[in-house]
Amino acid sequence: MEPIHLARTLALVNTALDGVVVGLGQRTYDLPGRGRRLAAQCGVAVAAGAVMAAADAVWDAATRDRTAPIDPDVIPAHESSLAIGHLVLSTACLPVWWFGRGLPERMRRGGNPRPNRTLALPLGLAYAAGAAPLWWAHARRRTDALTP
Repeated sequence: MEPIHLARTLALVNTALDGVVVGLGQRTYDLPGRGRRLAAQCGVAVAAGAVMAAADAVWDAATRDRTAPIDPDVIPAHESSLAIGHLVLSTACLPVWWFGRGLPERMRRGGNPRPNRTLALPLGLAYAAGAAPLWWAHARRRTDALTP
């Protein structure tokens, strides 16, 4: 597979994963008991981390012979810019959380017994839509790093 196609495929996987993690995280609020919610959220986070690590391992294995050796102690600039972009995206979501935190209770009073299950899909899709430009830029930077 060509590096650009592999980078785009990994970007699609990571974008979908971001949406799934946010959606499942929201859905766990309908679980009974704080312990179950915490366990479910930790499980989702660990699974997401494993998939993202696997995506990076696939990229490294596929491009190993084409890339120049990189010092493992130095984080490439595109990796740190991706982390900063996700931090900015997460910070931008804080007002949505602040103003929408009473929404599940209002939905519950309106007759919806599991409002977080209803909110999981729209929130996951919205976060994935926000994260997609970050992952696409990351894919572009990855392939640009391969060209001399």
